[in-house]
Amino acid sequence: MATFGNDSSSAYGHQHTSLYKGRHELICLPEQGVRSRGIFNGDNPFDYVCPVVFTQIFLYVLFSRLIYLFLRPLGQSKFVCNVLAGIILGPSVLGRIDTLREKLFPPRESEFLSTAASIGSIYSIFLIAVKMDMDIIVRAARNAWRIGITGFVLPLIVSYASLRPLADKFQEVMKGTFLFYVALSLSFSYFPVIAESLQELNLVNSELGHLAMSSAMLNDVIQWFFIALSVILRQENTGQAVGALVCFLALVFLSVQVIRPAVVMVIKNTPEGKPVREIYIITLLVGVLVMAFLSDIVLGSSMAGPLFLGLAIPDGPPLGAALVEKSEYIISEFFMPLFFMHVGYTVELCSVKDWRSFHRFQFTFNVGCLAKLFGTMLAALCCKIKFRNALLLGLIMNVKGILEIIVFHKWKSMKYIDEQTYTQLVVSTVAITFLVAPLIKLLSNPQSRLGPVVKHRGLRTLNSIPRNSEFRVLCCVHHEEGVNSIVKLLEAASASISSPICSYIIHAVELVGRTSPLLLPFHSHRRQQFRPAISTKSETIFRAFENYTRVSKGHVSVQPYTMIAPYKTMHETLCRLSHDKLIPLIIVPFHQNQQYLISRSVAASIHQFNVNLQMFAPCTVGILVNRSFTLSAITASFSYRVAVIFNGGPDDREALAFASRMSDHEDVSVTVVRIINLWTTKNGYQESEDRKRERKMDDAAVEEFKMKSVENEFVVWKEVEAEDDVEVVNGIRSLQSGFDLVMVGRRRWNSAETVGDDEISDFVENPELGVIGDMLASADFWGGMVSVLVMQSCGGVRAKGSTRSNSMKLYYVMENRKEVDSSFG
Repeated sequence: MATFGNDSSSAYGHQHTSLYKGRHELICLPEQGVRSRGIFNGDNPFDYVCPVVFTQIFLYVLFSRLIYLFLRPLGQSKFVCNVLAGIILGPSVLGRIDTLREKLFPPRESEFLSTAASIGSIYSIFLIAVKMDMDIIVRAARNAWRIGITGFVLPLIVSYASLRPLADKFQEVMKGTFLFYVALSLSFSYFPVIAESLQELNLVNSELGHLAMSSAMLNDVIQWFFIALSVILRQENTGQAVGALVCFLALVFLSVQVIRPAVVMVIKNTPEGKPVREIYIITLLVGVLVMAFLSDIVLGSSMAGPLFLGLAIPDGPPLGAALVEKSEYIISEFFMPLFFMHVGYTVELCSVKDWRSFHRFQFTFNVGCLAKLFGTMLAALCCKIKFRNALLLGLIMNVKGILEIIVFHKWKSMKYIDEQTYTQLVVSTVAITFLVAPLIKLLSNPQSRLGPVVKHRGLRTLNSIPRNSEFRVLCCVHHEEGVNSIVKLLEAASASISSPICSYIIHAVELVGRTSPLLLPFHSHRRQQFRPAISTKSETIFRAFENYTRVSKGHVSVQPYTMIAPYKTMHETLCRLSHDKLIPLIIVPFHQNQQYLISRSVAASIHQFNVNLQMFAPCTVGILVNRSFTLSAITASFSYRVAVIFNGGPDDREALAFASRMSDHEDVSVTVVRIINLWTTKNGYQESEDRKRERKMDDAAVEEFKMKSVENEFVVWKEVEAEDDVEVVNGIRSLQSGFDLVMVGRRRWNSAETVGDDEISDFVENPELGVIGDMLASADFWGGMVSVLVMQSCGGVRAKGSTRSNSMKLYYVMENRKEVDSSFG
């Protein structure tokens, strides 16, 4: 059994700080006091360090997960749940039970727990720095600078002014410039904390998220300046201050001029698509401890070294992503829980005794948070951001996290603050995040634009754009293998002088190993400036499209972008870009294209991305099922055979409109198969007004296509009569094979089972393709050798506005015209 006493001459005695009372005690441990020999040898496991620590970790993980399970529906973050679990296991709750405290929470494990917690915080700071994108400062818009600076300066002034009256009361714990640093801590919005919170709330890829992260990054830059300043100010004399500054600059020089070039060399020597060698990963992970050791010696803080090392490593693949992938899970799920558990042990609610000082300091904390809220809102409103979004931005910038806790814990360990102030800071930090998170979840809408929406930038379709105008299309590419099918589709779209094609090419890359998403335009003369973001794969894809524009027969221009974002929010970037650029058509690849190149999880993510895009896009979305296995380039002998299955409805009208544009190309042949549904005229079936209106627009679109193509010998029109779905399928299967592409609408507006609805039969494997599209894309249809383009109009809703009015206008014009012969050669 371990004995506790004040005899410093004991063979195994050592000085120790109590976790609960903060007093110094002497703890005597037997030689075998680490591991138990087992209960069958008469040992009590709870008398030894390892079994007790294992039990503590198990209880902590259990409590934190249970709390997260109950609080997650309210939008609470893991940070809040982790700190609450630590407080519950600490002296404030369960630690007040004497038996439980003596068995499970004895003070002899504090040294191990404190060391493990320090290691967790050091590696956490390192990973946070690795995932930070420093280029976000360069790309930050003017609004981000205004909001970031105003949201920092105003709460700083207010917090410092409200802290001044407390200087006399806290003269023992808050001296000199430390009051200023307390005000700074209440004014900062840490970029990693904001980014992690936005990821948990699915706002990281929204306009609001981009603005919040840019503003927070500016706060971090200001913070680093004051960190360097604090290194100098806390020295006792001028000589020590100069020495500390020189050591600080030496660490910065080592990171920028030595480590950074070495890391860049490792990245250059790593082949594209190949993993970084294991020796480099191990060297950098061990280097974290080396940098922490050096910074602890020369600066008195073990956090600066890992921070500089992390910032020296480019974010994203291959190296940054490999470091995050191999170490983040064990750090976030094992070492950081030890840190939060240690924080919970050091928070004692009973230490709050001076309630007058408590209320005065709490007033300062609350005033600082309100000043940050109103300062951010004021700057946002001055930037013409809507009030709702300005309020949301102010709430987001008030989110607190692990970095604040690390700062407070450091203050306590260095005796800058007492037990009551430390407890109050930790509890207040958790409380403000606990209150803000549900409000953000309640008010947030990822699709909401920051400013007022321009009315003429509403839903856009292929039918709504004028014939003699620029045709803009957004094409998303995940792999090089999808380039050929997109190129052929663009060539078949028949660019001309009167109607040129402007194609926005988006290379979609999953966000791995970095914090902030990215939409970066690609310019040949700026490739080296953003080398970490623009990968060799992106360059290959963009170069292929640039080569196509030079050999194309028509007038085609390409605007390439690299998009780095989580798959679950990628659709938000494309929706915003299509809205801002007035793009009527988005083409994305089917998730099963080149399935041998991607894992099941990636295929599932791409599938959900396509579904989200269909749901929220402000224009027509086409999902391209690529069954082309040839890699032939566009040549003088280009030919393309297209078939359109027209069943009626806005989706099929979009497919017909795209086919009408293709029919202008001299090397493209188009075959249109219209399904005539006989069940609508039998059994006394009464059509609704909506269905009658849709049928009129279908007839108008068909007549317009016939009139345009009446003299085109490469356009063939066929009609198939069907009394049920079986005859529809048989009619489609009766078509001769040999087409390069089959286009069809996703929703069946003239089906007896699904009139104007998205009800999909149970046997459909891919609902995003619709019933007919899923059948065409299956391996059973024409041997699975024909590509399919499934069109859906306007984000899952019916085409409105100009599309409907134009079609109805055309319908009334066609009624007064001579009927066009429906037979085509």
